[in-house]
Amino acid sequence: MKLQWIFPALLLCCSVVGADDGFYQTRRGIPNSLYYFEKNITGNRYVFCVGSEILTTNHRYTRQILDEVIRKFPDTRPSEISRIRQPGGSRFAQYWVGWGQPVFGEVICSGHLAILEFAPDDVGIDEEHLRTTFEGLLRQIHRYRKTHSILVVYTLRPDFWEDYKKGKTPDYIRICEEIAAHYDVPSLNLAKYASEKILAGAVKVEDFGEGCVHLNPTAHKVYGEAVNAFMAKLLETPVPENPSPYPLPEKIHPKTNDNGRIVAYDWSAFSDGWKTGMESPCRPFRSVLQTEKPGETLTLPFRGTAVGIIGVAALDAADLEYRLDDGAWKKVPSMKANEPQMAFFVLEEFLDDTAHLFTLRTASAGTARIGGILLNGTAPNPLEGLTRLEQIDKIYAGMDPIVYTPDADRFQYLPETMKRLKNGPEIRMVLLGDSIIGNTMGSQFNLLLARDYPNCKITAIGSTRSSTGCWYYKEENRIEDYVLRHEPDLLIIGGISNRDAESVRSVVRQVRARRPNQEILILTPVFGAVSNDAHIKRWTYEIDTTTDNLRYGLYRVAKEEKCAFFDMTGPWWKYIQDSGKTPGWFYGDAVHANGRGCQIIGRLLEIYFRENAK
Repeated sequence: MKLQWIFPALLLCCSVVGADDGFYQTRRGIPNSLYYFEKNITGNRYVFCVGSEILTTNHRYTRQILDEVIRKFPDTRPSEISRIRQPGGSRFAQYWVGWGQPVFGEVICSGHLAILEFAPDDVGIDEEHLRTTFEGLLRQIHRYRKTHSILVVYTLRPDFWEDYKKGKTPDYIRICEEIAAHYDVPSLNLAKYASEKILAGAVKVEDFGEGCVHLNPTAHKVYGEAVNAFMAKLLETPVPENPSPYPLPEKIHPKTNDNGRIVAYDWSAFSDGWKTGMESPCRPFRSVLQTEKPGETLTLPFRGTAVGIIGVAALDAADLEYRLDDGAWKKVPSMKANEPQMAFFVLEEFLDDTAHLFTLRTASAGTARIGGILLNGTAPNPLEGLTRLEQIDKIYAGMDPIVYTPDADRFQYLPETMKRLKNGPEIRMVLLGDSIIGNTMGSQFNLLLARDYPNCKITAIGSTRSSTGCWYYKEENRIEDYVLRHEPDLLIIGGISNRDAESVRSVVRQVRARRPNQEILILTPVFGAVSNDAHIKRWTYEIDTTTDNLRYGLYRVAKEEKCAFFDMTGPWWKYIQDSGKTPGWFYGDAVHANGRGCQIIGRLLEIYFRENAK
C-alpha cells in the first residue's frame, strides 16, 4: 500500500478534447444545462468551475463560456461559482467534489453544470492515479445528480506545448480523452488550439505566462476564439422539454475511485482528550477536532479502498501515527508548517474493498487539528437505523441544553393555533421564506411539537424559494401559490432574505385580505454569513430600538398588524456564543445550519410553543 502526500494546487475541473477531431468534442452535449439556462430558475443557476487560479483572473475562459450562453439565452443569469482548492489536483478532488461537505460545506456538483480542468495541478501524476481519479470524478458527479452536465477542459501546460510542438498528443490528454469518450462527455482542448496558434506564429508561448496560467490579453483572445467555436457547436443542441438522466456506463478501470468522500470527524470514536468544535487557524475548516495531549486516539471503521486524513498543518503541530486493522503503527508525514494551512494525506490506497478499521494516534507534544477523514468507501452513519425523532434527539443530546424564557404574552395573537395544538384534531403550518426556512423545516420542530401536543396532528409545509423574501412574494399575487393554496391555519414568515419589514407587512395584508382571520407568526433571522449579515455583525441580545434595523422593523410590523412575533435572533446567537464552540460547529456551509444548528432552531420553536416554558 502506498503512502502519498498530495500537494499540487487544485484547478478548474477541465476536460479534454480528442486529438483526431480538431480541438473539441461535443459528444452528448449539455442538453440538461440548456434547459436550466432557458428556464433561468432561481436555485438552478449554478455553474461550478473547479480548477486553477486562472479562474480568479479577468482573463478566464469560463467567463467566455458563460458569455456565449447568455448570448444564446439573453434572459438567463448563470451563477459562476469558482472553486480552487490548494493544495489539490484531481487526486484531492476525488474526495471533495461529490461528498466533501464536512469540510467544504457545499456539494460542488450541486449545480447543473460542472466545468472541470485539473491539468495544471496534475503535473507529475502517474497513469494509474490519473485513470482512477479522473474516471472516478465523472462517476461521482453523475451519482450525485444523474441530470448533471459536465464539460472537460484542457488548458495549455509547458509540457503539453513541448509534446504538440513534436506532433504528439500529450499522454495526460490522451488518457483523459479515452475516459471522456467512454462517458460521452464534451471536451475542449484549449492546449491543442493554443499550440497550433503558437506554431502558426499568431501568439507566443510567453503570452500564456508562467506555468501557462497567467494569460495576457493576446493569449486570452486565443482561448476566446476556441471557446466561441466550441460553444457555437455545443449550443446547437435542441433544448429538451425536461431534463433527463444521462446514462452511466460500466467502469473502464476496476480500481476507479468513484466513492471518494470526506467523513466528518463526528462519525469517528475518539478518546476523552479530544475537543470538538474548535476554531481552525486557517480556512476552509468550519471547525476542527483538537487535542494537545499525546496518546489520544481516533478510530473509524469503514469499508473501502483508500483512507487518509485532512487537517491543519502548523508550527505547533503534533506528530501523528496510524495503523490499519491490526497492522503495525506507521508515521503520518509531518504536519509542521510555518503558517497554518490545510494539509491532507492519503495514507493507504488500493486496498481490498472490505471492512477495515482505521486508527489515528497523537505521538508527541503539540496540537493536533483534524478536519475530517478521507475515504474512498463508506463509514457507518451514527444516525442510521433511527427514526427521525430519535435522530434529532441524538444530535441534541450532544449539545448543551438551550436555556430560554419566551415572552409570557406571546400567544396573544395565536388563540386558534394554541387551541388546535392542545385539543386537535389537526393544524396546518405553512412556513414562508428562503433556504433558512428550509433549515427550519429540517429541524423537524413539528415532531417536537407533536410530542408536546399528542392530541394534534401537526402538518408543516415549507413554501420556499432560494434567497427569496417577502419582497418577491408580495408581487404578482404570488401569495396564491406560495401561501393560500396550502390553506394554512398558521402562517410563519421568516428567513434571512426579507430585505425590508414593509414587504413583510404587504404579504401579511394580502393574505388577510383573502383570509381575514389568518394567524401569523413572524420570525427574525437566524444563521446567514457571520462576516456579512447585519443581524450577526451588529447583534445585540435585545432588539436595538434606537436605529432602523430589520429586527426592529419586523417587531413593529408584528405589533401593528396584530401578528405573533418571535425574536429568535437574540437567543439563537447567544446560545452559539455561550457554547464554547466556534460558530462553524453549527454551520453546514458559510450560510446554512447543519444538524446541530437546525436543532437550535427547532428547540427554540419547541420552547416558544410550549405553555409555561422556562
